[in-house]
Amino acid sequence: MHFHQSLFLLVATTSSALGSYSPLWTFDGSNDHKVKLVNDPVMGGQSNSDYTVDDDADRLNWNGEVKIVPSLSAPGFCNLETSKNYMDKFPDASGSTHLTLLVKTTTPEYNGFKVSFAADTINPQFKCFKADFVIDPNSVDEETGYNVVRIPYNEFSNNWSSYTGEPIVKCSDDASVCPSEKNKKDIQQLGLWAEGAAGVFNLDLLGFYFETIEENTIEEPTPTLANSDLLALWTFDGENEHEIKLTNDPVMGGNSVSNYTVTEDNFVEWNGDCKIVPSLSAPGFCNLESKKNYDKFPDASGATHLSMLVKSSTPDYKGFKVSFAANTLNPQFKSFKADFFINDGVLDEDTGFTKVSVPFGEFSNNWSSYTGEPIVKCSDDASVCPTEKDKQKIQQLGLWAEGIEGEFNLEILGMYAETVKAVESVKEVSP
Repeated sequence: MHFHQSLFLLVATTSSALGSYSPLWTFDGSNDHKVKLVNDPVMGGQSNSDYTVDDDADRLNWNGEVKIVPSLSAPGFCNLETSKNYMDKFPDASGSTHLTLLVKTTTPEYNGFKVSFAADTINPQFKCFKADFVIDPNSVDEETGYNVVRIPYNEFSNNWSSYTGEPIVKCSDDASVCPSEKNKKDIQQLGLWAEGAAGVFNLDLLGFYFETIEENTIEEPTPTLANSDLLALWTFDGENEHEIKLTNDPVMGGNSVSNYTVTEDNFVEWNGDCKIVPSLSAPGFCNLESKKNYDKFPDASGATHLSMLVKSSTPDYKGFKVSFAANTLNPQFKSFKADFFINDGVLDEDTGFTKVSVPFGEFSNNWSSYTGEPIVKCSDDASVCPTEKDKQKIQQLGLWAEGIEGEFNLEILGMYAETVKAVESVKEVSP
């Protein structure tokens, strides 16, 4: 088995030949607008950012750091936008299919970038249309050398959380929150955000554009990955380490106990006893997880399974569960959780550990706080399933012994993202 730090091998590159960029906001003198910065203005926020406009290179460089807001114990935001709320004028973008950015970044790991535009509103701050974006280093405009980021308008929503910037209602679920053709015609403000994810960020912006892309004209690279390749998310060899936190039946008189050690052989040994909670007459739980609620992990988007390399002297214990939190202010109770069974794994010959692979389609973020079992399964309701964005923005990982009474032992070499079936093709997509 080979371990790779890079999950994807991309087989196509996007160039400007695929689309014609119509400028909305550039820095070459033809579509200039004044810039306004907003950095965590309320509730004691500490995020900060600044920008410079390079007149020689006709670009804007934005640098900053999104920090935790102490009063919220959650990340704040930085916002760079055109300075006029109402009276600014932009070209008519009606009929276009995508809002497009030409950008570069020195912080590709930062996963809180968002883009917004306001139109036909007297409240551009909170009723703008907003969408996430990710910078693909393999999507390059050949003429400028900048990365091309295309966001379909149906990914924007004007009903989003003022705490996280994430949509409360998605365009795909309710057309009333989607941009209309009139909105695309009447753009009054454009903006960029670093929001909902703590960390240092950099963005080098050549401009905002709109594009009309016909069906089947974008060649979208599909990742290829051999069956045995794993992307390390959490290991104990110094490469992907995170502090550990234990939680053992903290309320209602629970008596479950566990402890762990990190061995010289770079694995964690976790031992415990899941006991009956007297007040419930039911088993409690033990939980071992990464300590920080808003930690950073590698981008696992595109992966099909969350995999573990483990050993156990109690392979018949049926209460093991694995969890990951993403895009949530409540990682304790809104994490995605799934059962796993040691005896379902296969031996990894290179390490001598058992590989247990859990499909992302078995995770749910609607589960019982008494048993850990799903109240609603992913197979029954897609709204409880992890999305590609959730896999991209993992903030916490955890293991559980829950809902089953008994002693347990688990040796953990690591947790990984895995794509089990290799695909090597270039697919056609519609806007």
